[in-house]
Amino acid sequence: MSSTKGENTVDEVGKVLDALAALSLDLSCHCDVAPHTLVLPASKVREACDAIDVAVDSLKRILVVAAAVEGGPVSPSTLREAGNDSHN
Repeated sequence: MSSTKGENTVDEVGKVLDALAALSLDLSCHCDVAPHTLVLPASKVREACDAIDVAVDSLKRILVVAAAVEGGPVSPSTLREAGNDSHN
């Protein structure tokens, strides 16, 4: 794997981890409130959706990088979707 592709993969993994950590906090996954009583304001739900979108987009870019480097086990249709489907 080339240094640039390796750095791109590390950057994308970092984005996924950051987005998922933010999502966990936004959804108060670590609070002591009973799940059936937890109510989130619309702004928190929107932020959570944004974090999910960032994580999904980053995972798709990781698939593209992995397939480019190793010819990975990624189907051509998945690569097309990953390369063309962006929420940004």
